[in-house]
Amino acid sequence: MRKIPRRIGVLGITAALVVAAGCGLTNRESSYEMPSTPAAASLNLPSATDAGEDVGMAASLPVYWLENTDTGVYLYREYIQDTRHQEPIGDAIWTLLTADPMKPKRYTHLKPTDEIGVSISNANVITLDLPAKVFSARLDQGLSERAIQQLVFTATAAAANSGLVVGDTAPTVRILVDGQANATVFDGFRLKDVYARDAEFIAPIWIIDPQFGATLKSGSIKINGRTTQFDIGTFYSLQRKDADGKLTVITAQKQVNPGQIKDDGSFTLTTDLRAGSYRLTFWGLETGSEHLAGKVISDFRVE
Repeated sequence: MRKIPRRIGVLGITAALVVAAGCGLTNRESSYEMPSTPAAASLNLPSATDAGEDVGMAASLPVYWLENTDTGVYLYREYIQDTRHQEPIGDAIWTLLTADPMKPKRYTHLKPTDEIGVSISNANVITLDLPAKVFSARLDQGLSERAIQQLVFTATAAAANSGLVVGDTAPTVRILVDGQANATVFDGFRLKDVYARDAEFIAPIWIIDPQFGATLKSGSIKINGRTTQFDIGTFYSLQRKDADGKLTVITAQKQVNPGQIKDDGSFTLTTDLRAGSYRLTFWGLETGSEHLAGKVISDFRVE
């Protein structure tokens, strides 16, 4: 048994009910299929590697959203302010189920609920117990797998971020539906006994900082990201946005120095910016293609 500092936590085999008041999302659709992405098949994107969570960001919750791109449907992480301060894993799952992503066009097909059961064992097995209505959307195999991985990545990230993971064993997630294991969800998808993170679903490139919609202080700005290893390399551009939305190029296409990219794909760039609105774009280039692979955009302000 381990004590969770600051928040109320329940550890062990039996899941503890975490109750919160939340409005939820009422506009999420009920039936979806994976979009066709012909570019993905021809591009042969390299696989992303998993990225760890930073311990000590207890005031923020790591939440993983889906986003449709022209090369697939991928998971993108956002850090969202923790407004509940009850239990880190339950808080993160509740935010995934009830909040809006910071960046438009990101989403989840999981339905809102205030009833979230959470426990974690000394073997780093996280148990989530959720009502059936969370899984009531009708999804095909591809979207079902991705929705489950949203829960897996969010729960394991919250555990790691808050220092709940013991030793070097990677955390895993067991999902119960109204207390039942191996339930059938999403109109035909049967849950496995336990889930680990699957890096196949991670987006090729993340902009970690500045997040979409962030406001930063003027001066030296740190840009943190994570990228897949592309044949030609990872590139970025920076543009300034005026009041009517017109973009002016500050930095045109520029490659991230491969020597600055760590083994886990993470990198840090630094630039000086004065007050204003900005758009940061990253993408990768593969041999034999001019396609901007894994393109991701972050709009942010500097004051």
